[in-house]
Amino acid sequence: MAYQVLSLKWRPHKFSEVVGQEHVTATLENAFRKERIAQAYLFTGPRGVGKTTAARILAATLNCQSEDIDHPCNQCSNCQEIAGSRNMDVLEIDGASNRGIEEIRNLREMIKYAPVNATYKIFIIDEVHMLTGPAFNALLKTLEEPPPHGKFILATTDIHKVPPTIISRCQRYDFNRISVQNISQRLEEILAAEKIEFDRESLAAIARKADGSMRDGLSYLDQVIAYCGDKIDYPSAAKVLGVIPLDLQFNLTEAIRNRDVEAALKILNKIHFSGTPVVDFLDSLNQHLRSLLIAAKIQAGTGISEEILPLYQQEAANWDYRDLLRLLNMVMGIDAGIRRASHPYLQLEVLVLKMLEMDRAVSLDKVLSQMNSGQPAGVPATPPQAPKKAAPLQETPAAPPPVKQKPETAEDSAAQPEQARSKVSLTGLRKQWPKIVGSVNKDSASLGTILEQSAVLAVEGNRVTVGVVNLSNFNARRLEKKTSLITSAAEKLLSAAMRFEFQATVAEEQQELIEEPDPPEASSPPDENPQARREAVVDRIVELFDGEQLR
Repeated sequence: MAYQVLSLKWRPHKFSEVVGQEHVTATLENAFRKERIAQAYLFTGPRGVGKTTAARILAATLNCQSEDIDHPCNQCSNCQEIAGSRNMDVLEIDGASNRGIEEIRNLREMIKYAPVNATYKIFIIDEVHMLTGPAFNALLKTLEEPPPHGKFILATTDIHKVPPTIISRCQRYDFNRISVQNISQRLEEILAAEKIEFDRESLAAIARKADGSMRDGLSYLDQVIAYCGDKIDYPSAAKVLGVIPLDLQFNLTEAIRNRDVEAALKILNKIHFSGTPVVDFLDSLNQHLRSLLIAAKIQAGTGISEEILPLYQQEAANWDYRDLLRLLNMVMGIDAGIRRASHPYLQLEVLVLKMLEMDRAVSLDKVLSQMNSGQPAGVPATPPQAPKKAAPLQETPAAPPPVKQKPETAEDSAAQPEQARSKVSLTGLRKQWPKIVGSVNKDSASLGTILEQSAVLAVEGNRVTVGVVNLSNFNARRLEKKTSLITSAAEKLLSAAMRFEFQATVAEEQQELIEEPDPPEASSPPDENPQARREAVVDRIVELFDGEQLR
């Protein structure tokens, strides 16, 4: 006897055997019990979820010769002929091949004749959305008022292409994608009946690959059985399905977390030489990041198999869920373009390198608390210790290091006159600072432009600390090279020796530092609108660091 594929061998013959569509099967069973059978049904949903199977069960129940009311007996001649597509009163029509008006006219003529040996003459039109406009129009009247012995069952995967006039004449049933859990459970039942050993992670991989389609799941299971024989293991199943092994997925996310470029490129090179298509790798990476994201937020009922759930929970503990969400968005954003790319693996490498350079998300509450404590935004109170193996994803860029003038030598100090080595006061320097900036601007316009947004913050002896708004690394290096020009201009005006240091500030912080604090009042009014002040600070942070507000 010829081999019969699993999708046909284990095709359901009763409503109770249809997986994952209880809302449809329960309604149809109740309709039979209450004898409320419609003249036309429309089944819609993704491929491989049971539309045509349910149509055949419905037809067999209508024409079954037994006394069963809500399900076929599958023993009488009518049930067996319908299951084998041999019944003369149940006609299955492929809408893609018989889509013209002539075929529909022939159907209208056929339905006029009474059934040969059944109760109803039933027409099952699969992929009905492929019919032409004139064919739909020819079907309207017959569909609405068929003869008493005529029934229609339409099935489609694209309900949007079916005219509303057709939909309104049918009872519509929407079939859903089947969950991974339901597919895995059904595959387990089939393998137990077939006496084939398996592990649950292999079934979960097949169920995920099926993407909600029971028929696809059985087809993949057929392939795995053909490769593995009587014992299915996950490494072999992953090889057949084109699924990236879990250890490689975990190694890749660990390399991204540790910003290990060499390890990440080695993993991509291994995947490239294995011949795995980029699209399949992206699908696996999408699923892996999704599992990490779920494990980071939910501790139970995650939909991840029990064998690998501890691995995901352990890895998710090292991540902020907002960073996982951004990584997932990056993968999803490139998915459409990479399918049309001429060099998909090159784009994949660029994507992973961007992930390695991604800054870590920072809580706005943390930044605001740092600002209120007088620290520059984005600089942690206590710098985190880097791990021994590799540094974590970097947070928002820290302020550039202070620019220090070279320390005075003994010869320089001796060469200066006694008057020039006198100390300078904070108040006097602040009053003369605009003149100093103007003098520098005459000699170097670019340097003067940098100092236009600056102010004297503190004076300790001869050391002067100057705050510069939005001080970048490039401007910090320019100030370091030109410090002598600033020192010369200041000493000419104040006749005092000074050593300048520069640090990055924001405008609000700078203003608070240079203004004298007002004496506390007994009854100072509270902030009239604290929410507006908070929003203003948040907007300033986003503008300053060129960031985005995630929540």
